[in-house]
Formats: sequence, C-alpha cells, structure tokens
Amino acid sequence: MFSNANSFRRVAAGASLVLAPLCLLLGMAVDPTRPGVDDPLVYAHNPAPVGVSATLLHYAWVLWVPGVIGLVHLVRRKGVVLAHIAGVVAVLGLINFSSLMISDFFDIVLFQNLPVDQAEKLMQDAAQPAMIAAWQLPGMIGSFLGLVLVAVAYARAGRAGWWFPAGVLAGIVIWLIGAGSWNLILGLGGPVLLLLVFGIVGVSLIRMPDAEWSAVQDGSPLVDGKRSGVASPAGGSL
Repeated sequence: MFSNANSFRRVAAGASLVLAPLCLLLGMAVDPTRPGVDDPLVYAHNPAPVGVSATLLHYAWVLWVPGVIGLVHLVRRKGVVLAHIAGVVAVLGLINFSSLMISDFFDIVLFQNLPVDQAEKLMQDAAQPAMIAAWQLPGMIGSFLGLVLVAVAYARAGRAGWWFPAGVLAGIVIWLIGAGSWNLILGLGGPVLLLLVFGIVGVSLIRMPDAEWSAVQDGSPLVDGKRSGVASPAGGSL
C-alpha cells in the first residue's frame, strides 16, 4: 500500500475521518471537569487526565485535515468551487484550533504555582487581541463552518446523502452546547454523532476502488498513465 500513491492517500484520508471524531470523543471523556462543578483548580489537581485530554483534542483537529483534503479531492463537477473554498477554510481553521489546546498545559502550571486570582488574571491577560482575532476566532469558526460546508459540497456532488452535512452540523452544535454547559451527555453525544457520520464516509473511502479515487474530473480514469478521452495537441485522443 505504501508504494501505491492512490491506495495510501485514499486509506489515509478515510482512516483520518474515523480517527478524528474518535479522538474528540475520547478527549471529552477523559476531561476531568464535571457537570455543574465550576472548580478553577480542576486542571491543577488532575494534570495527567488534562494532558491526555488536550493531546487527544489536538490530534482530533489535526487528523481532520487529511480527511478534509480527501473529501475535497473526490468532489468533481457539482460543488467543486464550494468544496475548494470550504476546504481551505476548514484546513486553516483546524490547524489554528489544534494549536489552542496547548493552553490547557499552561492552566495546569499556573494554577499549581499561583493563587487562583493571579492565575486567572494571567490567563485573561494572555488573551491578546491578535490571539483572539488571528488564532481563536479563525480556529473555531473555520473548523466548524469549514467542516459543515465540505460535507455540503460532498453531498451536493452525490458522494453521500444529505444526512452527512446534517449530521455534521447537528454533531458540532450538540458538542458545543455540551462543552459550553459542561453537560456530559451532550458533550459526548455530539462527538458520537460526528463519529457515526464521518465514520460511514471514512469507511466508504477505505473500501473505495483506486480507479474511483484517481478518476479525473470528466470521470474517465487514468489508464497506463494516460487519460482516456482527453484530446491530444494533434487533435486526436490520448
């Protein structure tokens, strides 16, 4: 598989679509915060699970990148422009969002070594305008909006039913509500839904024939390194 470019890229993209929401689900499950408990020292008291959770969440966003690129690659004819724009937005957003997970490690150290009020002030002061405008907002908006729009383009191209973008949107909304309110059911339910819909699409990529993956835009596959039905400079076909 490693010597076959089409097989490797196809399987890597499909596997990424499965592993990304799985890491998100596991990261939320390991997070030591509990519903209804507003404890600023929870990270300081639980450094190991916080570190594991932050790492899993970081790799969730990172692993979605090759999956998104794979989905964009398969959109041909219908939805191409939308897929390209959404793909760029999603990839840039995911890269930005993954970097934000490092703040959890600073939370651990600050609250372990400083009084709560001083630690909270330092974290608040670190939220500089440039960080919010160039890192946080593009990361969050780009990731969530980009993933939904890529799914819309994929469905519009006929690659999946409209359950795919609907499931992505619902999963993200449910997860955001759960994470914002520390609701364990919603916080885990959203990632479960994302794992289901992205998992179905990811497995379909893994099982897809190489010829379908490598087909050119007009639908004709590459045959012995040549594109069937493509006119040559001399006016014939290759």
